[in-house]
Amino acid sequence: MKQKAAGWIVKYRFIILIVMLIFAALSAGSISKTKINYDLNRYLDDDTMTKRALKVMEEEFGNSGQLRVMFHDLDDETLSSYLSRLNERPEILAAQHDPETCVAIRDGIRYQLVTLTLTDCDATALVKELRSMFQDVGTYYVGGAAANQMDVQNSVAEEMPLVMAISLAVVVIVLLLTSHAWLEPVVILLVLAVSIVINLGTHFVFPDVSFITFAVSAILQLALSIDYAIMLLHTYHDCRDEGAAPKEAMKSALAQCFMRIASSAFTTVAGLLSLLFMSFTIGFDIGLALSKGILISMLSVFLLMPAVTLIFEKPLRLTRHKPIPLGGQHLAKGIYRLRKPIAILLILLVAAGAVLQGMTSYTFTDSSAKGETQTINEVFGTSTTLALLIPGGTEDADYDTQRALAEKLQVLKINGQPVIRAISAMVTTGAEALKYYTPQDVAELTGMNSMLVSLFFRSQGFGDSVRADRLLAAAESLQAGGETIAPLKAALDQANVAFHGPHYDRMLLELTIPATDQNLIPAIDRILSVVRETYGNDFYITGVPMSTYDIGNAFRGDLLKVNLITFLAILLIVTLSFCSVRLPLLLVFVIEGAIWITMGISRLMHQPIFFISYLICVSIQMGATIDYGILLSDQYVSLRKESLPAADALSIAMKRALPTILTSGIILITAGYIIGQKCSVFYIADIGALLARGALISVLLVLILLPALLALCDKWIIGRRLKG
Repeated sequence: MKQKAAGWIVKYRFIILIVMLIFAALSAGSISKTKINYDLNRYLDDDTMTKRALKVMEEEFGNSGQLRVMFHDLDDETLSSYLSRLNERPEILAAQHDPETCVAIRDGIRYQLVTLTLTDCDATALVKELRSMFQDVGTYYVGGAAANQMDVQNSVAEEMPLVMAISLAVVVIVLLLTSHAWLEPVVILLVLAVSIVINLGTHFVFPDVSFITFAVSAILQLALSIDYAIMLLHTYHDCRDEGAAPKEAMKSALAQCFMRIASSAFTTVAGLLSLLFMSFTIGFDIGLALSKGILISMLSVFLLMPAVTLIFEKPLRLTRHKPIPLGGQHLAKGIYRLRKPIAILLILLVAAGAVLQGMTSYTFTDSSAKGETQTINEVFGTSTTLALLIPGGTEDADYDTQRALAEKLQVLKINGQPVIRAISAMVTTGAEALKYYTPQDVAELTGMNSMLVSLFFRSQGFGDSVRADRLLAAAESLQAGGETIAPLKAALDQANVAFHGPHYDRMLLELTIPATDQNLIPAIDRILSVVRETYGNDFYITGVPMSTYDIGNAFRGDLLKVNLITFLAILLIVTLSFCSVRLPLLLVFVIEGAIWITMGISRLMHQPIFFISYLICVSIQMGATIDYGILLSDQYVSLRKESLPAADALSIAMKRALPTILTSGIILITAGYIIGQKCSVFYIADIGALLARGALISVLLVLILLPALLALCDKWIIGRRLKG
């Protein structure tokens, strides 16, 4: 069956080549159709508080948000005029500046902060306009969620091409050092370039993909699947060296590599597909996109590489050279002699890693910001705000309940520190609209005759006093005091829009605790408890701290689920490949040990791990680097079954497997390292840094611990019938 399939691929290689190139061209034109999502809240489960609150918030208040503008040492008159200009814009509900809390001096420069509460508008378009609105003031900064998202988008667009270019240069150098022909990198990269273009071009079939997925999918696809191409090309060279004609050599190479490459690809895909079971559905996004890329790369190697290799047959033969001797056999001999102390030492290291990784702390949001938002945060700190939606009402009893809640929230403390810095609500920011006025008060305010005001009160049924908002609602009848009352009425209208919805009122809680602080979770628990005591379950909370809280809760459930599914799926695939359960258990132990050590190092370095980085790296490390163990073990078992002594079988297996393991491993390590170093976007850089460390440890354990265990467990794995 394998021979027939290989023969068919070689026979129709030119037709396959044309079809693949057409498909690649169509895919290249579709890359721009992919919708990229920068809002991680979209991946939260619909049952989370954040997701439910966002829906209610949009229904009640529209898709509103906040921006912050920081000026340099403006005089009061200029700042007042700028506030007026900002308040005149239809997209801005309120532009506010508190001269006591919104002024800071840094390095002799006086900074002033203006907070903008937006209406339901295109915030990104507004940021662009605001950044060119005050040309006469010199340097000023516009920050906030929408501004930061725009800056992240620009950073990804600027940095990822550079990351890809550096990675390609590294790939070429590594391939040249480990190749059998100087032209090999060209053949391999041509094939994988087509597969990467097809993968990127077919992302449009998804409703959207996250910016994290789109940024890393190409480079990870290259790093994770390059060993498929290396494996087929090196097997082809071996067949040619044995005297086979080019076409026959390719048929034989394909037949030999079908199962090896398929097993390798399917273990990687199994690891990635475990992300589909996350309740935080960015795992679904990343898992599907990268799995699709791995399968496309596998098919490209099987279908496209034979044609490309045979086209370049003569140049490949002319540029043949002896590969750099890597000394795999010498390493194997040393490990075989010291197998017991090596195994004991590294197993103890794995055990220590297991203990440490159990104590690892995780972070669920980005503690940094980009561009102008970062500059503002450095002066005035990060704005950590919760939007609390509570049952609406305009009666005094409703406002009394709000005041009581605000008082309870303002005295909340964690470790002796206040939880809430400020509360913006109708009963705080809009408190002037809730004061009671007598006819005498109104007469003094407007300059009208007190008798006329009293008659007005009686005609409106106000009694001896009236609340300011009700007075202002009827103030058009007080023509004489219109100019005096107009600003008050405008302020009331502004407060109503900001805090009153059709069914719910809004309170904005500014926290003293950053979203990355370990005290955030208990602080949110306390806030939820206090609000629940007042309003039962009829309330909603949203904001970055709440989404961090919800993501953390989802992660705790996803952690065990993803690890268990990855472990079982890969164990099953490797077991089917080897038709045995003993060796797969050994392989999974080695790679799981590498994961434990990787995460344990983060604990030793007191570095919290970004939860997405953890899940992605575990699935990739388990799914992809176990291929190295499969390659080495497969060679060892085959040689032992040919009755070679264990020491000789290990030496030859290491010699054969080392070039592929080192080539693929170094590329994965360097790709991750470059992403970690060259990308300034936290979410992406953290994935790269953790992946580089994990891949390095996996390679080291596969090349040191696994050979020692193969030698020590030889009789258990192979059977007693073979000679040692």
